Formats: sequence, structure tokens, C-alpha cells
Amino acid sequence: EKALGQIEEGDLEGMLRNIEFTKKQLEHSVSLVRLDLTKLQRVLMGALIVLDVHGIAVLEDLEKAQCRSINDFDWSKQLRYYWTVEDTTTSDGSTICDDCVIRQTIASFPYSHEYLGNTPRLVVTPLTDKCYMTLTGAMHLNYGGAPAGPAGTGKTETTKDLGKALAVPVVVFNCSDGLDYKIMGRFFSGLAQAGAWACFDEFNRIQVEVL
Repeated sequence: EKALGQIEEGDLEGMLRNIEFTKKQLEHSVSLVRLDLTKLQRVLMGALIVLDVHGIAVLEDLEKAQCRSINDFDWSKQLRYYWTVEDTTTSDGSTICDDCVIRQTIASFPYSHEYLGNTPRLVVTPLTDKCYMTLTGAMHLNYGGAPAGPAGTGKTETTKDLGKALAVPVVVFNCSDGLDYKIMGRFFSGLAQAGAWACFDEFNRIQVEVL
């Protein structure tokens, strides 16, 4: 965002310098991986490198698309983290101040600060970005999301990784045709109390009457 601000002021090399700086940062991270790390440190560095590689890809795409303003869609469609110092209203209607807020297109969500463990992160592809954008847009309108597609393409993992990005715990539940309204009621009651997300795998197995 700082680089885009520099471009708006007439410094057209701002983004290229930013890309160069981020690549040097990535090279330093890679050099750390070659050291004798513990298992936990290696998982952590793997997650950081995955996110850094995605960050570089985003910056190169912005330069390729000749993005020249923070209001350009190529920038606003990215999942971005801000620290708010003034009262900010999020998509769920809550007002936060002096806290982390996550923005994507017109949607904004408070960072949930939930510790989810030291886990690897999903490699972010352009399709992953589109899924994130669709799901955050749906949540902004108080809807849920239903990623559809062939088995093994990463629908569940993408949902879980968006939860990690927002620091929200995600409960994955494999549905079966034996579910009744009482089980579903208890499930939603627990979700409401915990503030967690639920990912219902094979959602179409639930009988329409139960829903």
C-alpha cells in the first residue's frame, strides 16, 4: 500500500523496489531453513515462506496490471490486514477500535486472535484467491458459502485456510443421512457459543426435512 501511495505521488519505481525488498526477505527466510531447526521451527518457517511467495506473486501481478492506486480493484481484492486507530464498523455490524481488521473488496472482519497452533499454510493459487473473495463477500452479506467441485480439489482445505487467515477456529463435520434436527440444533448451539465456523463436508447428504 505504501508503494502504491508512492506511485500515486509520481514515483513509478515504488512497486519494483517493494518487490526487490520482499525477494531479499524471502532469500533470508530460505537461508534460515538450511540451518539446524527444530520440527516446530521448520513448520513455522514453511508457513512464512508460503505466505511470502504468495506476497511476491501478488506484487508482481500488481506491477503487471499497472496498478496505480490503492482504490484499484487489483489491490482491493487482496486479503489485507490493517491496525485501526479509529472506530471502524465491520461487516458483522460490530465497531472496533485499536484492533486488527481484515479487509477484502467491500468486506471487513475483526481479527479473532484465536490461537490455532503452529500449522502449515495452504499454497495460495489464483483460484484460492477467488474462493476467498467469494466467501468473504458472502459473509459480508450475512450468507454462508458452499464451494462445489470434484472430490480432492481442496474445497475443505480452502475453507479451513481462510479460517486460519482470520484466526477463527473451523470445525469440520462429515455429514451423513443419519443426522436429525436435534443433532443439528446442538451443533449450531455450540457454534454460536464458541464463535467458531463450521465446514459441513458432504452437505448434500443431509435430508431436506432436517434442514
